[in-house]
Amino acid sequence: METLENQASAPKPAIATSDREKLGRKWLLVSFIFCPCHLPLIMAVLGVLFGGSAFGALVGRNTIGVGLTFGAIYIALLVVGFRHLRAATKDIDCSDAECVIAA
Repeated sequence: METLENQASAPKPAIATSDREKLGRKWLLVSFIFCPCHLPLIMAVLGVLFGGSAFGALVGRNTIGVGLTFGAIYIALLVVGFRHLRAATKDIDCSDAECVIAA
């Protein structure tokens, strides 16, 4: 049985390039749910789901706070998604114009 020290010093397995690209795309798709341009739709859905509850009242009275929170979440998810996409294409060399772009 490994000790905590052995587990902490063990290298993490590398993520395959195609898996990292798929992961980045998933992060970007999730980020668009939190995009501030979708805020009116999301506020309507939250109002229907939580109407009459304490959370519904909190969301209804603090729309600016909800907007700022969703904006911060959106930016954070975009950063994570683009980092994964950048890491997936880091080792690709397209200088000879023979790059194969997977669909």
